[in-house]
Amino acid sequence: MRNLAAENEDLSGKVYMVEMEDGEISSFRVLSETQTHYILSYSTDETVEVFEKAKNEVIGIFEVREWWDTKGRE
Repeated sequence: MRNLAAENEDLSGKVYMVEMEDGEISSFRVLSETQTHYILSYSTDETVEVFEKAKNEVIGIFEVREWWDTKGRE
């Protein structure tokens, strides 16, 4: 499974599985990024939340399908 955070790819605009340093793994849309932070968003039935996460707090960013295919075999 390719860790896109380590490959310096342009991630803006798509939804990815994001693994945080604290062990949280969730799907987020990457809106943008700076040299030090990712600007992420997620939505609920009623709202869209936008927040920033320091790049050093993100362990990995993975394609959703690839992540599910890999985790489904475990």
